[in-house]
Amino acid sequence: MNQLVTEPIDLIDEELARKKFSLANIDEIPMWMGSPTFLSYTPRYMLAAIIFFTHFIFYRVADTVFAEGKDGLGYTFLRIIDQLFDLIDIFAFIFVMLFIARINHFLNISTSNLRTTFFLIIIGLIPSFWYMVNIIDWLLVVLGKEALNVPEWFDEWFLALGIINSLIFLFFTVISQFSYSYLITDKKIHIRKKILYFYNSITVITLDELVNLKTQVSFMGKIIGYGNILPIIEEDLEIKPKVRIERGGFQQVIHIIKLFFFYKRVKKELSMTPSDCLFGVKKPMAVYELASELMDNNNVEIEI
Repeated sequence: MNQLVTEPIDLIDEELARKKFSLANIDEIPMWMGSPTFLSYTPRYMLAAIIFFTHFIFYRVADTVFAEGKDGLGYTFLRIIDQLFDLIDIFAFIFVMLFIARINHFLNISTSNLRTTFFLIIIGLIPSFWYMVNIIDWLLVVLGKEALNVPEWFDEWFLALGIINSLIFLFFTVISQFSYSYLITDKKIHIRKKILYFYNSITVITLDELVNLKTQVSFMGKIIGYGNILPIIEEDLEIKPKVRIERGGFQQVIHIIKLFFFYKRVKKELSMTPSDCLFGVKKPMAVYELASELMDNNNVEIEI
């Protein structure tokens, strides 16, 4: 057997591997075990930082005028936000957050899922609650009823919400990162997803099911040494027929509106979630070569 295949065996805690991956049969030999690296989740941690700094900028703009009379691109940006805030008040924050949600969705990266987009929209709409309450209070007063007496919006709440919302997003990002673990045996690939004590599932792909393996390594991944290994089965190779749809005038308007809200950048490469591939693992080329060698050995055994 090739040294590439026999070498990783000594690097694995077989007892831990069998404990984590309960579906691994006794006749399977664990060859490699890993999980997503911290840096593979960089886009999500960056988005958490963007959420906080967006709130912080509005807090500073609403609370001070420190950017007046100062030069520099950063101060120019702050003055633009300040003017927007003066023009439409709290709706400036709503506009900026919805813009961030739309850009994030368009980029079609690891943070562009519907849950993240929905979370960003909710964050943006939180301040509008106080505006709607003011309208309700005004209507109650007009009708001679008692007002709700909800506290007025304070600029310091931008900072408080920034800390809370970014921590919430960080919390779920950390949970997601530590929810996935992967095992390659001499016969199968095991993908485990465990979310704290609430959810546990293992996806098993036999090596003879695989048509191919692909690697995805970003520019940063090449420098630091992490990437994705995509197990390709026949279903992934199916070609969807191109359908040309003729739309009428009203349908065309609806289609344009849908594109405005939901259009994503088209990726040239195949895209998979951490629960469908070996996502963000260390030394992806070494793992790829190991899995490819195991596939070849498995195919030889089947032919014999």
